[in-house]
Amino acid sequence: MSVQTFQQDILESVASACRQLGAEIQSDQINLAPVPETAFGDIAMACFPLRGKVNALPENVRSNPAAIAQELAKILNELPFFDEVRAQGPYVNMSYDTSRLSRLVLSEILSNDEHFGDQDDKKSRIMIEFSGPNTNKPQHLGHLRNNVIGESMSRILKKVGYDVVKVNIINDRGIHICKSMLSYIRDGADKTPESVGKKGDHLIGDYYVMFEKDFQAEYGAWLQSDEGKATFESWKSSPEGTKAQKAIDAYAAQPEGKKKGKAPADLFAAFKSDYKDRYFNEKSELGRKASQMLIQWEQGDEKTRELWKKLNTWVIDGFMDTYKTLGITFDKLYYESQTYKLGKDLVAQGLESGIFHKLSDGAVAFDLAQMGLTGDKIVLRSNGTSVYITQDIGCAIERYKDYHYDRMIYVVADEQNHHFKVLFSILGLLKPELKGQFEHLSYGMVTLPNGRMKSREGTVVDTDDLIEEMAGLVKGVMDDKTNREHYADADEAELQRRSKVIALAAIKYFLLDVTPGSWMEFNPEKSLDLQGRTGAYCLMNYARTRSILRKAGYIRDKNADLSKLNSMQEKKLLMNLMKFHTTLNWAAESRDPSKLAEYLFNLCKSFAFIFTDKAGHPILTCEDPAVKAARLALVDAIGVVLKMGLNLLGIETLEEM
Repeated sequence: MSVQTFQQDILESVASACRQLGAEIQSDQINLAPVPETAFGDIAMACFPLRGKVNALPENVRSNPAAIAQELAKILNELPFFDEVRAQGPYVNMSYDTSRLSRLVLSEILSNDEHFGDQDDKKSRIMIEFSGPNTNKPQHLGHLRNNVIGESMSRILKKVGYDVVKVNIINDRGIHICKSMLSYIRDGADKTPESVGKKGDHLIGDYYVMFEKDFQAEYGAWLQSDEGKATFESWKSSPEGTKAQKAIDAYAAQPEGKKKGKAPADLFAAFKSDYKDRYFNEKSELGRKASQMLIQWEQGDEKTRELWKKLNTWVIDGFMDTYKTLGITFDKLYYESQTYKLGKDLVAQGLESGIFHKLSDGAVAFDLAQMGLTGDKIVLRSNGTSVYITQDIGCAIERYKDYHYDRMIYVVADEQNHHFKVLFSILGLLKPELKGQFEHLSYGMVTLPNGRMKSREGTVVDTDDLIEEMAGLVKGVMDDKTNREHYADADEAELQRRSKVIALAAIKYFLLDVTPGSWMEFNPEKSLDLQGRTGAYCLMNYARTRSILRKAGYIRDKNADLSKLNSMQEKKLLMNLMKFHTTLNWAAESRDPSKLAEYLFNLCKSFAFIFTDKAGHPILTCEDPAVKAARLALVDAIGVVLKMGLNLLGIETLEEM
């Protein structure tokens, strides 16, 4: 019997007991919850839902949950799964048979190793897109959260039986690329990654920042010009200006000392922010040059294409190095430069069929009324160039032709929630057979203790730099005189390797230990706490399991008497191990790796208690050979699950810290 079968048999047996009392109920309607540590038992069932349904009981008992619990406990006490079953008021509390539990759980783990928890093929293909970097800058902390969520979810979904296809869309064309290209032409035409000693993505990112600084200077000068001042005066009476003024007035009207929320920007600052994109598109000389370069690119201008190819090659090579460091691979890379034309073709088809319509300036738009909203969504600019949603439409259809997925998941920040609602609506209209097959795994932004990152201003925290800085922090601890003896057998190369593994574990776990939809603050020092809820703590406990087994000269023994594990803390560990399957399902179906991260931390806490309880739970010094053998098997199983669980989070383990 497997753990999954055991758990299903319990549900069916409880449902059968309810049916004996006259309730028409099936196993999928049974809800068993953990029992608080202060109460008797391991799992409990509330009898409130059975009120009025147990027709085999006397009428005066049918509506009394406490009385129903008493009758149900009598039947369940006869089952072989439990040591004892008690009615506790309106609840039935059940205590597992520890001997049965230990044999079942440990035997399955140790006979399956890394395949423990594998589930049957669901005959369903899920394509998951994540990362999606732009080739005008290196990947930053926000990209890093995207990467680790996408990779972890891919591994978890595969573990529970889905056929998973991992894809990445490289945004290698567009106005943002042209900005970097323009700055490179002006200031760096003879520079290469080799000549300046930088990764290609970092080099081109410098030119993106340079363009933004030049644009800000140009915009600032215009704002102070007569035209800029006149535009500001006109803007004041616009809907945007009126709204901004109302916000300012409302905040000012609040009593001093009791003002709620952040003070709105002053009116000129609000204008500066609101008008920026319009200025770039309509008035900016730099904006005109960038837009002209994009048109030249789309028209196939040879010189423009040659420069674009050279710079993009440098950046993409840099991306591949970053993915290698992170342990991330993709089944296929898609490039926006190869998909945007397909999107334009589909827009043309949709225009002909009435899904889209033309605006007065020649742009093509989607009427949001078709999805219950107001306004238009531009799908093709008036000059005929693509926007982001154009290539998203084309790419989704192209991928379906390539892989015939049953589900398509996009891992993208919550700033794009509206974008994906519109995209999915458009795709459902263009291709009715794909309606309902798309999903946006939305995640919150990452901030640092000193605020949000802004890549265009050059204040971004690059992924590569962060990893190196974190590895440096770990190496500093290793080099400390008080720790040096512990690492005496490791040479410098090995110490560097370990520091990188620990740094990556710290980063990945910290980013994954938060529900994706939540905004979060990344704290480098906190992520390395060996006593906290961190990847470093989990690595340490895995290494402890390996250390114990090495010192014991442990060899797996199929004949070990696993029933010797009978203490409360050992039982708690066995129950934690048994929860691995349900945790995986929960994480997979909720699209939330934090469920698994939390599980691994709790498993480590339970193990740490036994590891440090030398008197109550000796392992290496245990004098009873049978108990020692059983505890070593338990340690082995914990290590197997920790390693496997951490791998599902994309975290490499260390046999020695």
